[in-house]
Amino acid sequence: MKILVMSIKPQYSRKIFRGEKQYELRRTPVKVQEGDVVIVYESSPRKAIVGAFVVNGVRRGQVDGMWSQWGNQFGVTEEEYKDYFSGADTAHAIKVGKCVEVSPVPLSELRQRFDGFRPPQSYMYWRDALEQLLGDQAADAIGVA
Repeated sequence: MKILVMSIKPQYSRKIFRGEKQYELRRTPVKVQEGDVVIVYESSPRKAIVGAFVVNGVRRGQVDGMWSQWGNQFGVTEEEYKDYFSGADTAHAIKVGKCVEVSPVPLSELRQRFDGFRPPQSYMYWRDALEQLLGDQAADAIGVA
């Protein structure tokens, strides 16, 4: 099982935890597979770890084809989708499985706890992050303890 910390804009992370966004979209491939865990770092203005989800699969395909098949599950408007993928040939969609929201762990605390911590621009692998960032209860909640 891989563990990633992924930067996600606030409006989209909220939709993930409300169940309104069933896929996290990326312009470039992310090496994840079913069962891996994504720790959600909510970008500015909050700048904090806010939860995690289990990867429930990955879809890749032509930008137009992906929208026509799964667009209603992406949690974005068609215009947002087209703007985001403008100039890209392939869309990458990470299926959100079981998820858990946690009390935010702000960037200032992350930097104190983990010397030199820098939030990822897109994502980063961090093997030991699950318990360190979320705690045992959150890991239990998504079934990966």
